[in-house]
Amino acid sequence: MTIFSQLADNGSVPGARSLEQHLRRGIEDGRLSPGERLPPIREAAWKLGCAPGTVARAYRGLVAAGLAHGEVGRGTFVGGGDRKLAFPQPREDGRRTEAPDARAVADFSVNGFLMEDAGPLLTRALQQTTTMIAGRSVPLSYRGVGEDGDERESTVPFLSRWRDIASADEIVVTAGAQAALSAVFLALQQPGGGIACDTLTYPGAIGAAAAIRERLLPLRMDEDGMDPDALDALCRRSPVSCVFLMPAVQNPTGRTMPLRRREQLAEVALRHGVPIVEDQVYGFLEQARVPGFSHLAPDTTVLVTGLSKCVAPVLRVGYVAAPRPLARKVMAVQNALNLMISPILTQTAVRVLADPEFEARLARLRQGLTRRADHVAAVFPDLDRSRLAGGLAWLPVGENWTADGFAAEAEAAGIRVSPARFFAVEQRAAPQSVRLCLASVAGEAHFQTAIADLAALRGARPPMAGLAP
Repeated sequence: MTIFSQLADNGSVPGARSLEQHLRRGIEDGRLSPGERLPPIREAAWKLGCAPGTVARAYRGLVAAGLAHGEVGRGTFVGGGDRKLAFPQPREDGRRTEAPDARAVADFSVNGFLMEDAGPLLTRALQQTTTMIAGRSVPLSYRGVGEDGDERESTVPFLSRWRDIASADEIVVTAGAQAALSAVFLALQQPGGGIACDTLTYPGAIGAAAAIRERLLPLRMDEDGMDPDALDALCRRSPVSCVFLMPAVQNPTGRTMPLRRREQLAEVALRHGVPIVEDQVYGFLEQARVPGFSHLAPDTTVLVTGLSKCVAPVLRVGYVAAPRPLARKVMAVQNALNLMISPILTQTAVRVLADPEFEARLARLRQGLTRRADHVAAVFPDLDRSRLAGGLAWLPVGENWTADGFAAEAEAAGIRVSPARFFAVEQRAAPQSVRLCLASVAGEAHFQTAIADLAALRGARPPMAGLAP
């Protein structure tokens, strides 16, 4: 109760506003550390001599400002919490500032594949698109639904990695994979239903579900991914609109789902008539092409992928591939949300996919991540090397730290990581772990230095919070 001592000792009963301001100052000057639990409401009210509602309003003000977050059954904690509609995740103070030299920041928090420069590939594609615009080969007016047939046809070789495609009518082009995911969730939404997903899952899926007010139904995971028995039990007791799965590289844990587990989950979904949403945005990283859900349950699986990872986040072009009836539903939603996708972007994507350098880039990314995974496994021998192949490291912070405290201290040292609560459907289920995106830091020396600094921080003790005089 040290944080309240000054207020309690001055003899006056604080109001909600003055209490909130006092706590804000404690957070700003470091007396309250990220991840620290605030005193229970009734205990704080007794100490301060005020009503519990006064403390509750002060805590709610901190939550609304992004300075604290509540966890059901556990209390209120320092640090921003449930940012369902914000992705990429902002810093705790709501800003994403850079150091004077941005290269000094090792940003492992958002997965952009910056280890390989995509600039030359994008430059060539954009130059070709510009030439087409000058020659009036790219329409500058609105296009009707389905008038991008040539562009959809050009994606077939890329999408055929994961799905046998009979015609371009099975493909929908979207403004990025996140837009594709949102459109698919909306197209599959059922009254009273929900989206089955892993307990720890992609924040974009959490945000997409929140945007359409669809329930997420988190299911337990084991070493191979989602538990088929848990999915079966859920389908027996509750309506399920769809099940969201990432078989190649599960975000955030990096798990790759073995074929047997994919078959088990496909069987459960087929038996209950539940559509599968297969996110293959990281599928290009699989060395061996293990059959995914689009092969195991082609009539009820909707494939989602895009170019933000394999090329660059600035190329906001995504793809949906599904049986024609489902593709038509997704296209209708896509048209309602965006009217059309800019032909400048989609034609640039066509040029990228046709460039021989595109496949060479994918090969270099796989090779580069193999080297980085080997390095991380050597620095953190407790991590499973097989889970690092997709470029994600799920790092327990150790008994000395909370995930939020570790992330805050790493940020102070110029290293950004993402704490587990960003990926937890239920905040109380968030483990004390952080996610590292191994491909997002350019330069091998910079990468290795940052990994060494994280290892040293993990083995250190957290700094003591400042004490009031």
